[in-house]
Amino acid sequence: MPNIRFTYQAPTAGRHEVGIAGDFSSWDILDLQDFGGLYAIILPLEAGHYRYKFIVDGVWMADPANPLKEPDPFGGENSILVVETSQAQPLSWQQIYHDTSLLAQRLGRYFEIIKTGDDSFELRIDWYPGIDCEVHLLLDEAYHECFKLGVTDNKEVYHCIFQHTGDSFQVALRFRHRDKELFYGAHGFVKDLQDLAAITIQASRLPVFAVPGWVQEGIIYQIFPERFCNGDASLNPDFTEWYYRDSNTPPPSGQVLPKNVEYFHFVDDWYDTAGLRQSPWQGEGTPDWWSFYGGDLPGIISKLDYLSELGVNILYFNPLWQAKSNHKYDAADYKSIDPHFGDERLMKELCDKAHQRGMKIIVDVAFNHTGEAFWAFVDCVQNGPDSPWWNWYDWHKWPLPKPLPHDFDPKAYYQCWWGIKDMPDLNFDLSRSHPAENYVRDIRKAVVNQSLVDYILDSVRWWLVDIGIDGFRLDVPDEVPYWFWQLFRHHVKQIKPDAWLVGEIWHNAEGWVDGRYFDSVMNYASFKDPVLEYFILQLIDDAQFKERIAQGLARYPAHATKAMMNLLGSHDTHRIATLAQDSWNRLRLALVFQMCFIGTPHIYYGDEILMQGASDPDNRRPFNWKWADDEEAVLHRDFLIQLIRLRKCYPLLQDGEFAWKDAPSDVLAFSRYDKESQIEVWLNLSGKEYVFNTPASMKLLFTHNDATLLDDKIILGNGSACVLLSRGKDEK
Repeated sequence: MPNIRFTYQAPTAGRHEVGIAGDFSSWDILDLQDFGGLYAIILPLEAGHYRYKFIVDGVWMADPANPLKEPDPFGGENSILVVETSQAQPLSWQQIYHDTSLLAQRLGRYFEIIKTGDDSFELRIDWYPGIDCEVHLLLDEAYHECFKLGVTDNKEVYHCIFQHTGDSFQVALRFRHRDKELFYGAHGFVKDLQDLAAITIQASRLPVFAVPGWVQEGIIYQIFPERFCNGDASLNPDFTEWYYRDSNTPPPSGQVLPKNVEYFHFVDDWYDTAGLRQSPWQGEGTPDWWSFYGGDLPGIISKLDYLSELGVNILYFNPLWQAKSNHKYDAADYKSIDPHFGDERLMKELCDKAHQRGMKIIVDVAFNHTGEAFWAFVDCVQNGPDSPWWNWYDWHKWPLPKPLPHDFDPKAYYQCWWGIKDMPDLNFDLSRSHPAENYVRDIRKAVVNQSLVDYILDSVRWWLVDIGIDGFRLDVPDEVPYWFWQLFRHHVKQIKPDAWLVGEIWHNAEGWVDGRYFDSVMNYASFKDPVLEYFILQLIDDAQFKERIAQGLARYPAHATKAMMNLLGSHDTHRIATLAQDSWNRLRLALVFQMCFIGTPHIYYGDEILMQGASDPDNRRPFNWKWADDEEAVLHRDFLIQLIRLRKCYPLLQDGEFAWKDAPSDVLAFSRYDKESQIEVWLNLSGKEYVFNTPASMKLLFTHNDATLLDDKIILGNGSACVLLSRGKDEK
């Protein structure tokens, strides 16, 4: 009976009660365990077909990470899980060579060609797992080696990157085992090259899916602007704006505020973070959501040298536009800089000075919703259906009560993100309400809210051209219609072809990463989750870890995989140092994997100095600029700087192929390679020392803890790591 693991991650902050119910529990609710914001349960299940739902804070919902769903009797959806009786025996080379009818005639499904530039292409091959053979592309009568990416959905995926000019070319596939060969072409499989008919590809008709090359060369550093550095006290919030009018007064001495009553205020002591765990003005267990510390653009500009020394070269900012909150996802105006961060001139100065240092700038934008202080929403509240922007939102009832009662239910009046009154959802499709509009891909099936779309696209031009940023991180994009993102991508790439578009998708994002939507995504599902569950939380073993990593590599085009935002934590998760619970060595081994793996490494501000933080807003503490007084923080930052230099020094770590190497249990070994060179990475989490033979041509590039290279042997002490290069290869 297999053990099936269910996990859930909430898109909203704070502690949650998460359960699961389904056919396997007779629809009784089973509790999931909280592992620092990741909720999980393992259930032994017999083979069968199961319906199930998560119950999150009392709300029944389908599993957002599972695409298999069916309607339930109540107008919603159940998630579907199919547990197989047993896996089919894999085919062998001998079987398929002697009986090619065993290979189902998938024709066009055996391979896909992705055009990644004017003359550049990726061939992706779906093959049967477990068949021992070499795979080659036959391109215009020349052979090109294909490299294995991984296994997903019972498919073993190979690929090949190649260049070709001209309107068309001819391709075929060769599968070879020792002296035996099978060829695949226009008429299926043949054994004799003379019988092969190549497939003609009209290259000029292939859509281009280009991803900015600078992303894979980058190290991302995420900054929560309000908490990074206070550089100009004159910009500190004083809460005189109209939208703070009824929410800037503390309760009487000795009393606490009623639930859901806001109190926006400034914290004079940058290092006083106690309120982020327990508000002095709220009941027990409630953190202070509404405190400000004064982080601003002058502070960020003043720390560019610090960031340069760290080695990062892509700065990712949480929203910078004007908004009521400290997180700024509740925009008051999309084309603005929050006045307590600075102004348009300062934002341009930041971009210019970052660009002079070789840094790119990407900005977080949320187009699923606005804030309640957004100018269009304010006009709707005041004027109701007479407002020109009334149909920008999904209204259920108007007018709103004045003043809003403490128990105000915004969902009774308008659609809003997760029922939060501060974030009214935008209405993109006039023929459907939110969220039904989100699943429409074909714009011809929508009634486009053109004035809303035009405004958003105009704000995009303002950020890219007037301000000069280099791309966008797109908040909750799966809660916006697919067709809008097609318009958005086309608009952005026309303005700035090498702008990076990265979506916040927490689950499998195969349907989002292509030439229609995003260049890549925040790699929660295929990087963060397995890395944390293996290295830090120790919920999975190395076999399960390798399997999930291989699945992620097989899902996406190679140039998109190299541009994945490979994060270990963010403003929406527990901080990695808090999860590690002083197990700094396991954390550092995770960092070695991150910096040597495929994809663009991401650092959440302060993680380089082991800043702590649990649930939001505790994970958004002000940066500890006294870090140099903490010996462990200094050691950790220096360790990370070494790894960043290693990655930037060896392009093979950015652009090379990836393959696991054989190793004992709890020892990870993998290579990054191309046709000329190879880098090996060894990580020992086993609890004992190992000695491995390796070619004498290897050169030691990096060691951590007790790892040495002696002649033709690698000696790996417990908790150690090393990185080696094939000696004699050019070092760039």
